[in-house]
Amino acid sequence: MSLIHGGSTLKFNIDSPFFRFLTTLADFVVLNIVFLLSCVPIFTIGTSLTALYHVTMQEARTEHGYILRNYFTSWKQNFKQSTAIWTIYFVLGAILLFNLSFWYALKSTAGNIVLAVLLIATAVYVVSFMYLFPLQARFANPIRQTIKNSVFIALQNLRMTLLLLLINGLFAALCRFVPQALIFMIFLGFAFFAYCNSFLFVKVFTLYEAKESSSDGDDSL
Repeated sequence: MSLIHGGSTLKFNIDSPFFRFLTTLADFVVLNIVFLLSCVPIFTIGTSLTALYHVTMQEARTEHGYILRNYFTSWKQNFKQSTAIWTIYFVLGAILLFNLSFWYALKSTAGNIVLAVLLIATAVYVVSFMYLFPLQARFANPIRQTIKNSVFIALQNLRMTLLLLLINGLFAALCRFVPQALIFMIFLGFAFFAYCNSFLFVKVFTLYEAKESSSDGDDSL
């Protein structure tokens, strides 16, 4: 691309790293807004997370493509199973939250024992939730197997899981204590957040993809 001004020619290389960065940034802004819109019916949040991670993990693996087309393709393909997984974890989360509040309010020895068990269960729930939708985006498995894998992979890769918790915690703290961060989240934050996580997920999943390809070559885990 060139621009003539005052007899001189200014040339723009649209294949330069700078222009590629601007193009990718614009794509991620659009992706973030589409993701938020597709989450508006609360029951579609799981499907939207799956589609988001499908795209961001592709980008993390440098498998560049049409971002929105890939997003909607994944959204349609994973709607039924992702919605079921989201519903299960939404209900489980509500039960855990109720019980944590209930037993904490008792302020008794028995309540503290139950509370300790519930805190462990909550920790497992949180790390499992982090892996669920990236796993759904990457591997074709029944719902029960996906849930099992989310727990086992999280515990087998504790260093990566702790890094993911740190990233999640930083973003949560940013949104909680920096009001201006909400603007960032609306226009770019969720896509950028998923993209950061995706590098870790790709690194973890590569270990299992190698085992998978050496066994039967399909996309199950």
